[in-house]
Amino acid sequence: MASVEELVDRQMKRRALAERMAQSPVAAAVQQPRLLRVITISRQAGSRGRTLAALIAEKLRFEFVDRQILELLVKNTGARKRLIDSLDERTRSAIDLWVEGILTKRYIDKTEYTHLLAEAITVLAEDGDSVILGRGANIILGRRGGLHVRIVASRQTRIDNLCRYESLPPEDARDRVDRLDDERRRFYRDNFAADIDNPLDYHLIINFDRVAFGTAQEIILRAWQQYLAAVPQH
Repeated sequence: MASVEELVDRQMKRRALAERMAQSPVAAAVQQPRLLRVITISRQAGSRGRTLAALIAEKLRFEFVDRQILELLVKNTGARKRLIDSLDERTRSAIDLWVEGILTKRYIDKTEYTHLLAEAITVLAEDGDSVILGRGANIILGRRGGLHVRIVASRQTRIDNLCRYESLPPEDARDRVDRLDDERRRFYRDNFAADIDNPLDYHLIINFDRVAFGTAQEIILRAWQQYLAAVPQH
């Protein structure tokens, strides 16, 4: 897994490359709407959503940003400042307005943590080429951009997954599924005034009781190509 410093360095290099390409005569001649090149993946506990998100990131050669990296980025003032400073002034101003707007209009919890999390996710999405796992990224980015995916499965399937892939005893697996599901529902409710299971907040909801793991990868990759084709690139 990449460290926060490695993530910041790669994102800054990507930003510098994008700026050089944008200054080319061809790019200057055709100014098109800019897509946020980011996929957010929300998942139920034990659904194997994390494994799927990591594989999608690897397939696309995107950064895989999980909860641990986001938490470190929120706490690491220096790393976060470097990311923000890599953006041009107009983009920084737009992000400030966006974060302030969503904090004012939708969020219930307006603590410093919530503000910094929204800021970190928005800046990462602006830099692009990332798969962001959890932490309400689909709500934070909302209609601004990105492909938003939810991974679900029946409670028993998820319990079986934890027993099989993490060697947990059935009772421990049941406890983990119920505890994490409850924590994630409360996180969405308390921070975003949102229901994590609301289908209207996602482009795709994939049920692993009905869809094979490999097929889910194909569906997401196909949806990503359709997302990219929706607005011309520049």
